[in-house]
Amino acid sequence: MKKEYKAIIFDLDGTLVDTLPASRQSFKILLRNRHIDIKDFDIDAYAGAPTKTILLFLKKKYGLKDTIIDLRMERRNIFFSLITKKSLLFKGVEPSIRKLSKKYKLAIATGSSFASLFQVTTKELRNLFGVIVTIDDVKKGKPNPDQLLLAARKLKTDPSRCLMVGDSRFDQIAANKAKMDSIGVLTGAVSKKDLMIAGAENVLRNVNELSKIL
Repeated sequence: MKKEYKAIIFDLDGTLVDTLPASRQSFKILLRNRHIDIKDFDIDAYAGAPTKTILLFLKKKYGLKDTIIDLRMERRNIFFSLITKKSLLFKGVEPSIRKLSKKYKLAIATGSSFASLFQVTTKELRNLFGVIVTIDDVKKGKPNPDQLLLAARKLKTDPSRCLMVGDSRFDQIAANKAKMDSIGVLTGAVSKKDLMIAGAENVLRNVNELSKIL
């Protein structure tokens, strides 16, 4: 990479934890409960966006009568039922993050709620991050840069010395708006081409490859 970074900010879902299959299924079940069938690409187009953003899209497209609050709670309960007692960390993530934590300040900036983050991560992993920012901490999630800028402030690091790592187009766009470099990873639902178009400096197969280039 072209500069010396002081901090790395990671996305969560699809980057550190393999939650996308369960997340996708939870939205499909939510609509199936209302006799509506949707395809994977209807959800994957919004991969990395806050749940509220996805629900607003689905509510408008399918004319759902429920409130966003009710839809969000039902979707969350479905999601939690799908991930119960499953190990969701991508292989090698914890030792890779542990290694990076010895050199860099680390943060998570996720479009998920803290309740969801708590369910899909281990205490050991959470303890490796000095800062955790969830959708509960800001008014607007990615692709708005607020989460990344908040994480940088809490890390006491200038955004220009932070590196963003994420699997979605929204991660890359948010990083660009925050004046941060970004790296895409292919553990989500987005192609290398689309990540590069969205502004990624580089695209790796997974976060375990970070140590090869930093």
